[in-house]
Amino acid sequence: MAPFNQRLSPLIKDTLSHFNKRERKGTKLVSSLVVWLVLALTIRRDLNTHAVLDWMLSGWRWLSCSLPKQLVADGTISHARMRVGNEVFRHLFYRVVSTFKPITADFHQWVSVAFDGSTGKMPDTPANQKTFGKSNNQRKGSAYPQLRWVRLLAIGPRLLLDVAYGPYSGKGNGERSLMMQILKRLKRVNLLFMVDAGLYSFAMMDAIHQQECAFLLKVSGHPSLPVLKRLNDGSYISEMSKMVDEPGQTSSTRKRKRRKKKTIKVRVIPYQIPGFRAARLVTNILDTSIRAKALVLHYHKRWDIEVCFDEIKTHQCATLRGQMPTLFRSKRPELVVQELYGMMIAYNLIRELMLEAAQNQQEALSLSFLDSLQFIIDAVPQMSKPNRNDSLIEVQQRYLLSMLADARIDRPRRPRVNPRVVKVKMSKFKRKTSKHKTQIRHLEKEVMIIPPEAA
Repeated sequence: MAPFNQRLSPLIKDTLSHFNKRERKGTKLVSSLVVWLVLALTIRRDLNTHAVLDWMLSGWRWLSCSLPKQLVADGTISHARMRVGNEVFRHLFYRVVSTFKPITADFHQWVSVAFDGSTGKMPDTPANQKTFGKSNNQRKGSAYPQLRWVRLLAIGPRLLLDVAYGPYSGKGNGERSLMMQILKRLKRVNLLFMVDAGLYSFAMMDAIHQQECAFLLKVSGHPSLPVLKRLNDGSYISEMSKMVDEPGQTSSTRKRKRRKKKTIKVRVIPYQIPGFRAARLVTNILDTSIRAKALVLHYHKRWDIEVCFDEIKTHQCATLRGQMPTLFRSKRPELVVQELYGMMIAYNLIRELMLEAAQNQQEALSLSFLDSLQFIIDAVPQMSKPNRNDSLIEVQQRYLLSMLADARIDRPRRPRVNPRVVKVKMSKFKRKTSKHKTQIRHLEKEVMIIPPEAA
């Protein structure tokens, strides 16, 4: 994984030292190798775990001509991953985020960020079912367990700043609850949070407002927004209020909790796009020099987080054709979480290389993520060969960056509208149950040749 070595190796070393990960004598899969292997598993979803390890060490294999066909025994990789644990990857993810280069403001003095949630399927094992659960639908449950996750994305450089996850269903595991977990541990200022209507809540707005950050979100027709002052650009000033618990209180059955009314002064921007229903944006940006139309146009850049989901789930974690596309490959819940953080780390590392190649966060968005990922995959075996001198390493790294800089998207994003329709409503096949297990057939014994007379 040499393309990321200079960036990540010091952080891996510090993280393993922080958790005091020591190796037994004769251990092949040392902790540092396991960390790199998990990251490789998230960009080579098309290969099994042993094949990914072979791909990582292929440069050494053909240079030394000494490695055996199977490097480790079956089950060794899984045991090594359990030994390292998922806290190492969680800590490493936040170390990577904390060492980002300063992100340039892309809307006045703010750095635009966006929240959104998604789900990820995983192998159908009893442990995964118990920990994460399945979705309920008309057919009494989905085929695979699913994990629910919410991510915070910096829109300009398209870097992931934080992630929260939980079971698919249950109290405290909805997208709003996961979003609040991120807001409670976020320490950044001068962020502009762009949020969809489905994640709207007064608590979220208040938390953002208290952190000296701005919000720009879409609201439905439910919250009442009276007109207090009309502005020249068509927007108006309003207030949003709610009764909240006073801080510092503990739950008690004897006393009624003390509550107080909290009010946030907001600016409301009603707008409509031809062919769509009218909508409203709400923001705490009260500066009238920033026109309402500029805010509406900037809000629709929130769609970039959907592009991020596509890059991870469709391209970075692409499976072989014909396979059932589960996002995660791990059969144990602890390893699913480990894989999740590894996926986020690998995505940020790829994006950082693209930023370095473009030398500008706006230019980086014009580069193809799929082509960049393929160049990195092709470069790993060659750049990971041992005994390379420093000059060769520098030449190869510069060449990789030049290839990424030339990997431009063949056509810009088109201003199009797609109707929400599907070709096939549902399948007519019967639902698979526990009784539908694989059957063993002895074809040589069971096949029958029918004579012509009987035919």
